[in-house]
Amino acid sequence: MKTPLQLLLNSILLICAVSAPAETAHSEREKLLDKEILSLYKELSRARELLSYENIISLPNNTTVNFIGKYPNRTGVRIRKFLVDTDPGNKSKMRTSDEKSILLEFNGTTLSKIEISVITEDVQIQQKTKTRILDLTPLDDNVNDMELNFNGLDGSNKFLLSDLSNDPSKSERNDFKKDFYIKFLLDFHSQISSILASQKERGLKGQKNMLQQLNGSLKY
Repeated sequence: MKTPLQLLLNSILLICAVSAPAETAHSEREKLLDKEILSLYKELSRARELLSYENIISLPNNTTVNFIGKYPNRTGVRIRKFLVDTDPGNKSKMRTSDEKSILLEFNGTTLSKIEISVITEDVQIQQKTKTRILDLTPLDDNVNDMELNFNGLDGSNKFLLSDLSNDPSKSERNDFKKDFYIKFLLDFHSQISSILASQKERGLKGQKNMLQQLNGSLKY
């Protein structure tokens, strides 16, 4: 018959045997999420092409583009998207507003900073919240060093992503990456691709018009 100590040791070994594969799978899941984030960072670097356009036109609805620095010596671009909810009975009266933005800064040709911001305001109860996420080393392998800042009715808070719990029983960090951060980056990746396509289309139309004018000049 096994002693109580032996039974306890067997239970501990059983728990370890079950939890080890779960922790390994959880860690591998985070590596895959980090890999996807770093891949999206590289894709978002295409926004640097926008710096070469003196003027940006044909933007999607409720979208603005602002630059860091003056043309042609710009170092970054901020893209904002807005969503405003108005009173059905009075379209000029705003009830809530949401703004999300991404700032991409470059050191030469290298992406050197990513800052995303989400601002929500309820005008009726005068409540405003702002969340800012900052990654000052977007091209290194450590995604968990990004800084999160929150300001709201209950005060402010600041912490690193690495401070969030991340184990099989409480996967806050993985959930944040999967359920919010990657989706946010994908949204703006699509937005940047759309803006770039519009600018290139404008350039092609300009070239076509120029060629038509030149051909027309041969008629006299």
